[in-house]
Amino acid sequence: MRKLSTLLMLAFLFNCGVTVDVEYPVFPKDKDGRALQKFLGTIRNVGLAVEPPKKSLWESIFGSGSSFIDQMPSKVFEAFDKESYYKLTDLSKRADILNEGTLSLTGITNSRAKIGKLIGAEAILYIGYQKPFTECSTENKIDVAAAGMKVAGFAASMATGRSVNTGNEPVSKPTGVRMMLIPLDATLIKVETGEVKKAVVSNPAKIFNSVGNLACPSVLDSFGQGLDEAATYIKNRLSPLVKTERIEVFTKDENEEVKALLQEGYEEITGETPSFKKAKEAWEKADKKAGGKSWGAKANLGTYYFSNGDFEQSIKLYEEAMGLPGSNKSYIRELRKRVEATFAVDESKQQ
Repeated sequence: MRKLSTLLMLAFLFNCGVTVDVEYPVFPKDKDGRALQKFLGTIRNVGLAVEPPKKSLWESIFGSGSSFIDQMPSKVFEAFDKESYYKLTDLSKRADILNEGTLSLTGITNSRAKIGKLIGAEAILYIGYQKPFTECSTENKIDVAAAGMKVAGFAASMATGRSVNTGNEPVSKPTGVRMMLIPLDATLIKVETGEVKKAVVSNPAKIFNSVGNLACPSVLDSFGQGLDEAATYIKNRLSPLVKTERIEVFTKDENEEVKALLQEGYEEITGETPSFKKAKEAWEKADKKAGGKSWGAKANLGTYYFSNGDFEQSIKLYEEAMGLPGSNKSYIRELRKRVEATFAVDESKQQ
């Protein structure tokens, strides 16, 4: 990572290149990661449908008169939208597409093609609920400040040879804690094929009060933390992580028409409404205009496929770019290595 960052800086300073922030997916390098990568392919645009909460399930926690129950779908969307790899569309706000009857797993599944076409989604993530659970108790919690004082006092005693008074307060104190289970039931549905991948939250979050405070943490504060933990659990199983790299985009060419198309692609991803897809179209035209001999166009297209999660195509294009005269081989080689390091390679194919 440090080597690539150094190369990026050198390219910018000495080659006067133009760089852009490129997001790309990172999958776990294990069996589950490979399975998720195979399932998703290049899916990025996802519609999020949240089941309207049944008040009878949540009244035991929030109370029968709580308006918070009605806010839950929007709270769920916010939790999933944080640092998400997916570009999410909130289907609950698309009354032109869905009515309340359609916001069910069956309704979404049956209407997936229509929904996908209207909002440009490649998949739909449906979030339902099971019965929630909460209970309060007390547990010992470490007082970090008191522990720090004891360590400092011990160090001072060792340094001076004299006993330093650090107080008699215990490092660990009984503290109020609430267990909060937000049992989300998630189903990711491919628009084109109807294939599904599921994940269910079954472990409660543990929310502590301040150290030594025996009161049970509030329901609303606990719900917020529990929902964030539940959303993170689902995201870890149904979507890759997203990382950002600053990568050079090549805009120079001896052929003025090819050069103009390379520049057009760059402007598509740096304008007021950035579009990597439109940039790809411009770079494909540039490569075609050059008779397949534009190393800049091929390298830029390799970066597009990197961001789109098509790692094999990205590697192929980077290699083609390196094989053409005049290419910045050392820099493109480092980009290819970055893709190879990200690619969740199926080890069974390497035997």
